[in-house]
Amino acid sequence: MILKQDLKWSPDGMRVEVIRAGEYDYGALPARVQEIALQAGLAERGTSTKSSKAAKEKKATTSKEG
Repeated sequence: MILKQDLKWSPDGMRVEVIRAGEYDYGALPARVQEIALQAGLAERGTSTKSSKAAKEKKATTSKEG
């Protein structure tokens, strides 16, 4: 998931945490944070083009070796 901007989130209704903009692996953020960010248009599913390309290259290299 790519978080486009910082997100303030209160996991318990008392304290507020700031989740910084950036790319997060699947499951790295709480499900509710993901849902809120997507609904508010603050996030995109998936990974950035740069990291997707690197992952594909790594996968191609690994499959050739095996």
